Amino acid sequence: MTPWLLVPVKSIATGKSRLAPFLENSTRRQLNELFLYRAIETASEFPGHDHAAFISECDEVIAMVEAYGFLAIRQTGGAGLNAAATQGVAELRRRAARPVLLLPCDEPTVRPEDLRRIAAIGATSGGIVICPDKHGSGTNALYLPPDAHMEFQFGEQSLTRHCREARRIGCALTVHYDPRIAFDIDAPQDL
Repeated sequence: MTPWLLVPVKSIATGKSRLAPFLENSTRRQLNELFLYRAIETASEFPGHDHAAFISECDEVIAMVEAYGFLAIRQTGGAGLNAAATQGVAELRRRAARPVLLLPCDEPTVRPEDLRRIAAIGATSGGIVICPDKHGSGTNALYLPPDAHMEFQFGEQSLTRHCREARRIGCALTVHYDPRIAFDIDAPQDL
């Protein structure tokens, strides 16, 4: 079963705020646009327009996503990645009882085949699949089977907290490392 892909996206103008001391505002804006276009391109190939959604508080993001034919969800349930994930997954589950694959927007090296691999692992195991970040402490992708209702734990040490949450809800768990998914842009050295 093809999962829904949910891509949370911060503001084009203010996203990647941790890089603000190191990048001009216009450069940071270009970087955020690059992330969004790259995510749109990847989602177009897998899982496709009819199984991908983007969630954001940003009017520009909503307009761009809709212009490319994707479902755009306006984030209204509070700020941050955990609120976006909670609201977005709930909205997608109201539409169809499918697995959901969460992929934050700031992972420029992810390819469609990486997402297919996560979906295959999740379908085979019937459980949650967590892809760690390059430090082995964060969560850069999260696959949820249709019956998994977890509280999202994005932030510092989210890998450990998501694993603990998967055990709490009694769901099978696979931690899958993929170097392209693990690479995200958080600090100047990542650029």
